[in-house]
Amino acid sequence: MNRKCSACSRKASTDKYCDYHTQSFKSLKEHYNQWVKAYGTISWSDYLTKLVKMNETGIWVKEVISAELKEL
Repeated sequence: MNRKCSACSRKASTDKYCDYHTQSFKSLKEHYNQWVKAYGTISWSDYLTKLVKMNETGIWVKEVISAELKEL
């Protein structure tokens, strides 16, 4: 069975996301660790909520954030 990306209609290349959104998710995870080091304790959901509101956040990252927040 062909799985669809949780953030778009493309074919998923992993359990959850297409190639584009997989890269965005990896970037989110890497930057989360940097935020924790810089700002101290911040929950995953708070981090995602802050990023989705930022103008600098790209559309593919925002699509992944929306998919991740739906699962929380």
